[in-house]
Amino acid sequence: MEPSRVRVRVRAEVRPAGVGMLSISGEFDHDGVATFEEAVRSVRAEGCHCLLLDLSGLTFMDSSGVNAMLRVQRDSRARGGWTRLAGPRTPVLKVIELVGLDQAIPLYTTVDDALAA
Repeated sequence: MEPSRVRVRVRAEVRPAGVGMLSISGEFDHDGVATFEEAVRSVRAEGCHCLLLDLSGLTFMDSSGVNAMLRVQRDSRARGGWTRLAGPRTPVLKVIELVGLDQAIPLYTTVDDALAA
């Protein structure tokens, strides 16, 4: 894959209580799945089974991004953890609601709300 085609950025950090937070920005499509999955692996390697996906910087997401998030959710549950979504902008929120991703993964308005849940 050509690096110039990847239009998504993912910043991974371990938050208090062992929550892995992934701040996703840019455009999440097929070309960005490997970048996302690498960030997930990095927080999983730190022992995080609970993941918070901060979508506030995400401007676009297609079915590849949706499917990657569903895989992460299944893996989190299998490890005894959870996955939560937080802060999507309106265009991404519309995709989330259209495909029912918010029915599979809890959705919160802000990162703070998601962490407090």
